[in-house]
Amino acid sequence: MLERRPVAVTGLSVLTALGRGPEAQLTGLPAFAEVRRFDTSARRVRYAALAAETGTLEEELDLAIATACAQAGVDRSTTTLLLAMHAPPVCDFGAARVYTSACVSGSTALADAAALISSGRAERIVVAGAYLVEPYQFALFDAGRALTFDNVVRPFSAQRQGTLLGDGVAAVVLEAGDGLARLAGWGRAGDAHHPCQPAPDGRGLAVALQRALARAEVAPDAVGYVNANATGTVFSDQAEAAAINAVFATSPPVSSTKGLHGHALEASGVVEFVVTVQALLDGKLPVNAGFLAKDPHCAVDLILDAPRPLQSPVAVSLNSAFGGANTALVVTV
Repeated sequence: MLERRPVAVTGLSVLTALGRGPEAQLTGLPAFAEVRRFDTSARRVRYAALAAETGTLEEELDLAIATACAQAGVDRSTTTLLLAMHAPPVCDFGAARVYTSACVSGSTALADAAALISSGRAERIVVAGAYLVEPYQFALFDAGRALTFDNVVRPFSAQRQGTLLGDGVAAVVLEAGDGLARLAGWGRAGDAHHPCQPAPDGRGLAVALQRALARAEVAPDAVGYVNANATGTVFSDQAEAAAINAVFATSPPVSSTKGLHGHALEASGVVEFVVTVQALLDGKLPVNAGFLAKDPHCAVDLILDAPRPLQSPVAVSLNSAFGGANTALVVTV
């Protein structure tokens, strides 16, 4: 049996409506505003979280990869690239794989990269995800009544009405050895309950989380933060809360940063992984914005009002997608 090698995070880059760079992502102020990038006059909802002064999707993706590789001190031209996007980019980035598995694309790519490095099949890999809010997906989510019409994403909150889209471009360099942090564990599982709705008991996400913790050799009570998938939709948030409570005897601090930067679709897993790593590095846990009142079906320890000091150097990033796909990533510093 091969000995597993540690998987280190050595480079990070991210852009959302909160700003450029990992440090900009820990603000407590939501970044939603009326969309000016394209015409929304025929839409039910007109709000999203758009970054200021962006280039094209390919330009932002190229910059994110270059920035993360520069921080890690690696040659991008000789480093394997995994991409998480809605469709392959117009420019040829030389990606070994392009993940298009909806909202777990980025986290699935990170798990695959970690497995390759841990097993000795790769020395380093760049994982990048990119989504800039555009009219096609905006129209689909609007027509499907998935977007909230009160212009605020309210993860785990009573009176939540749906999600809002947001720009997200991020890149992570993973290498064997030591670095800024470790991707210590990863887990994936499906619940096969419904094409759109998760299993109400959160069983698929709970299994993914249990597998990630077991791989990381981390006890549930050692986890000091959960960066939740919570999109502000009724069934998804309830199922995720059920999964968290099934795994943890006492809920660790929880927040979904989608309430700040919106839902970046395929790029979400990479964006939220960067946020999770930076939260551990800064010792500051981001807030769960948009909260109005407790939902008895979402009984988790939410970080409200202000960032909370980190109490444990272990965090988990969770993601779920249509079709019952679930992922969990364990990060340590």
